[in-house]
Amino acid sequence: MTLILPGQTSTGQNWRSQNLVRPRTRIPVDAFRVALPHVGFHFGASRFSTIVEPEQRSTGPALATSFDGWYYRIHVLPLRIDLGNLVTNQVRYVRLWNAFLQQQNLTSVSLQGGEGIDLTGPGAPPLPFAPLQLRQWQLTVSTDGPPVITANLTFTFSVLGDRDITITGNRMSAWMLPPDWARPVVETLTWATDIQQSVSGAEARYPLRGSPRKTWEFSVLADRRERQVLEQAVFDWSARTWALPIWADVTWMSSALVLGVQSLSVPDATLKDFRVGGLAMLWKDVTTYELVEVAGITANALQLARPTANAWPAGTRLLPCRTARIDGTPSLERVTDQVMRSTVRLAAVETCDWPAIAPAATYRGRPVLEQRPDLDQAQTAEFGRQLVLIDGDIGPVAVDDINGKAWPLQSHAWQTWGRAEQAGLRSLLYWLQGRAASLWVPSWADDLELVEAAISTSSGIVVAWAGVARYGRAQAGRRHLRIELKDGRVLYRQLSVATELDPQREHLQLDVAHGIALQPDSIRLISWMVLGRLSSDTVELSHETDGEGVARCRVSFAGIGAEESEP
Repeated sequence: MTLILPGQTSTGQNWRSQNLVRPRTRIPVDAFRVALPHVGFHFGASRFSTIVEPEQRSTGPALATSFDGWYYRIHVLPLRIDLGNLVTNQVRYVRLWNAFLQQQNLTSVSLQGGEGIDLTGPGAPPLPFAPLQLRQWQLTVSTDGPPVITANLTFTFSVLGDRDITITGNRMSAWMLPPDWARPVVETLTWATDIQQSVSGAEARYPLRGSPRKTWEFSVLADRRERQVLEQAVFDWSARTWALPIWADVTWMSSALVLGVQSLSVPDATLKDFRVGGLAMLWKDVTTYELVEVAGITANALQLARPTANAWPAGTRLLPCRTARIDGTPSLERVTDQVMRSTVRLAAVETCDWPAIAPAATYRGRPVLEQRPDLDQAQTAEFGRQLVLIDGDIGPVAVDDINGKAWPLQSHAWQTWGRAEQAGLRSLLYWLQGRAASLWVPSWADDLELVEAAISTSSGIVVAWAGVARYGRAQAGRRHLRIELKDGRVLYRQLSVATELDPQREHLQLDVAHGIALQPDSIRLISWMVLGRLSSDTVELSHETDGEGVARCRVSFAGIGAEESEP
């Protein structure tokens, strides 16, 4: 049977273009019945003069509707439960909806690999599901059980078969003993960089890790009850995952916290190692602490995913946490029958990100390291060369300097005070990304002495004789200068040519005019600059105290002179 509707001819053409009085087109009625199964059709005379004519039944495919997507099946929510890192007992819910228009019978419920998981529901199977009925089960997951959770929950129906839910996660314990601050807490960042170097010294550097691997090493000193608790925890949990507090980022709560708070006041929260979705710890002593999940971070506050389960007095410590494992076999030194000392090293098992920020000062398109080194730590400098020794063990030894260039290697040490300086140093290290990024590194030494005044339009300076023309010759590593004035202004210049004026003076021709008048007594420091990168992918931060105090770091920069001429 076919519906002939107004508006088109039987060939699909517009009837107005043909001046037809009553155009018709044939549409199989079965198509309407498939698309709209609940709508009835009346066939006969209408105001459109619809005509019904018999026609062969359509053999085309049925059209899928939202009815087909929702009904005549069992809906299971959710199909997968990922518990993540479990540090407290967790409760999850499973819902089953019978979307059939007939009763279905649940014959059995089984939980495989569910040690430490309790399942409670509306009743024991066999359990009938009425048409369109929804039932709910509760899963209670305890911290007691295997370290790795891999369970499978199966609902079996008499006709329909199995419906499976996968449950995964990791059980963790909190590291509860603070470090012995008589020794520093050493935080180690380790990147990985693939470097391809040519004979000329040009490099192609490829970072292999988006974030560094991070470890913490610190000493602990425990006596009496603390020793007993720690030994038991390490005995049972040494191979598992810990929620490790970042002790250097401690916040002392200035006021008491009542039960059930979900917002915590944390000064400089963005400068500490909190992260959304991560963990934090409220700590009073080795046996009194609570782990909470961070849902949001603002400049001076934390929002928690769930209210706190305990009340906490003023003076409670709040610490960010990272998930970590003990690196190696823990060794405990029993000083007496009641006192224990140990040095532990834990490696993060999660990605440890931090904002990467390059230095603000730039020269020739590259950042300049403008942080002075800590002079309490002696700075070192080396000038290596790519030498090949040919020794036949009989005659003289032949030495070949392959490219005739010196490869400077100089150290740089920081002593940071307070959270802002420590956060800035960490951002610089993340930007350097191990050996991947390069920047200009001044020697921070008194390399040249200005002996004559220079006008602002001049591009040359006269300095005390230092062998620049004879030995430096504007080579890589000896062609870029940092000129610092006593008023704080800094000029970056490139040496074009050096000329000896007499045994006491040299003239240095620079690339651009000074722009300001230079007087010998107005200069604070003239230093050489070298374009360099870190010489190692591993960097150590030594925390002498918590974040309000001192942290030290020492690295070495390797020169890459072949890139100095690039803009």
